[in-house]
Amino acid sequence: MGIAMKDLTNELKSYLAQLGAIAVGVASVDRYEGAPAGHHPAEYLPGVKSVVTFAYNLGKGAVNNLPVSRNQYTQEFDAANAVLGQMAHKAARFLENKGYESIAFGPEASVGDYSRLKGDFSHKHSAVLCGLGNFGINNLVINPEHRSRVRFASVLTTAELEYDEPAESKDCEKCLQCVKICPSGALENWKGNYSSQTGWVINKERCAHYIFVVNQGKRCGMCVKACTGK
Repeated sequence: MGIAMKDLTNELKSYLAQLGAIAVGVASVDRYEGAPAGHHPAEYLPGVKSVVTFAYNLGKGAVNNLPVSRNQYTQEFDAANAVLGQMAHKAARFLENKGYESIAFGPEASVGDYSRLKGDFSHKHSAVLCGLGNFGINNLVINPEHRSRVRFASVLTTAELEYDEPAESKDCEKCLQCVKICPSGALENWKGNYSSQTGWVINKERCAHYIFVVNQGKRCGMCVKACTGK
């Protein structure tokens, strides 16, 4: 069983890498016991044993030249989400063809979720549980190689896989560039609330208002640009 689990896990990770994933992590569903009601994996897939979360990086040019490149950043953001959506679909189909019921969660929140400003499943929290990074003060996951220039998607599956270690707790550098650059002031209340393992609740209303009202739906990305690690 152990060898079969390892082989299936390696095959799945290799497949996702071929599709463009820059990092893949796998966690036991047992790690998600702290998920709030309505967001636990078992509520969507009874019998789920494993969660697979994977990352795709945003292009440097569109990020580094914000805010002048806002139109291009929005296009990059949407294109990356489309790629991740296809990855999740294909990974779930890959596992189902192996005989394991699976369900894909794309990178965007579900349609009609503006009122609660959160998706059905938190890819960011899952990324930390799967060992892909830690939360920064910008409440984005900081990947060792690509910093905050990553988007995530996930697959829930009844397959028992080989699990990666959760990300070791490591605070961001607290340069506070993301707090300073945020045009909406959504990150100002981080002191005493920020955690590298669980993130924190930023002022989502301010953030959403800036994106959907001030920018008329164009993505902001300034906190992503700020997180260079320098």
